[in-house]
Amino acid sequence: MRVEKLGDGEPEVAVVGAIHGDEPCGEKAIEQFLDSDFEVKKPVKLIIANEKALEKDTRFVDCDLNRSFPGDLKSEDHEERLAAEIMAQVEGLKVLGLHSTKSYADPFVALSSLEPDNMDLVRKTGIRTASYHRDKDLDTLDDHAKCVEVECGFQGSESAVDNAYRIVKNFLAAYGIIDAEHRISSPSVFEIYDTVEEPDYEFIAVNFQKVEEGEVYARNGSKELRADEDFYPVLMSTEGYDTILGHKARKVENPESLTQEKNI
Repeated sequence: MRVEKLGDGEPEVAVVGAIHGDEPCGEKAIEQFLDSDFEVKKPVKLIIANEKALEKDTRFVDCDLNRSFPGDLKSEDHEERLAAEIMAQVEGLKVLGLHSTKSYADPFVALSSLEPDNMDLVRKTGIRTASYHRDKDLDTLDDHAKCVEVECGFQGSESAVDNAYRIVKNFLAAYGIIDAEHRISSPSVFEIYDTVEEPDYEFIAVNFQKVEEGEVYARNGSKELRADEDFYPVLMSTEGYDTILGHKARKVENPESLTQEKNI
């Protein structure tokens, strides 16, 4: 793990890239920011997480880092030890995590909570689309830290690097760490409610665009998957997963209502 602290004093914000070694956009965006001429007005911490996996261009060395939080310093597994080290670095901080995907070219936020503090982090990314997976409990970084995790685009693409760098600049400018134009977004939220377990199908619809009842959204030769109800695909792709096609979601008109419902 590489940690760069910029500015004087104790940071309130951190940016984490390369949680997965085959998703280099976060590491490249952090390097690009370090090479920029921005004046840092408030302290910030920049973390390139899984350097061993990056070197091998593989998702992980021993186990998935983003299923290993809060980690264990005494573990024999590299990622479980690393997760504990990352938690020590980001404790109490507002965190931006940078990822990439095989399913969608445009940036979106992957949320595990709609609490006001989390939604404030989302708005400061400037991103207009967010998925929400209620009670996913996967031991991801955002399950254990005040963190917004962003999918920046297609894995290994230059556009994902460009998107990641733009999101980093927006996030840091929104917190007054640098002077730069930025926007505070009001994202559309899509709540995941079901998983399509058909990994051998070709996905032919578009993520975050409505699939209407009766519409074909995936094919395998002469076999077709037709929607039995309206839904929005999220993280659906032909090659993204070994065991599933992706997820179904509904568009949430009032995200605050889900938070209130959960707290009842």
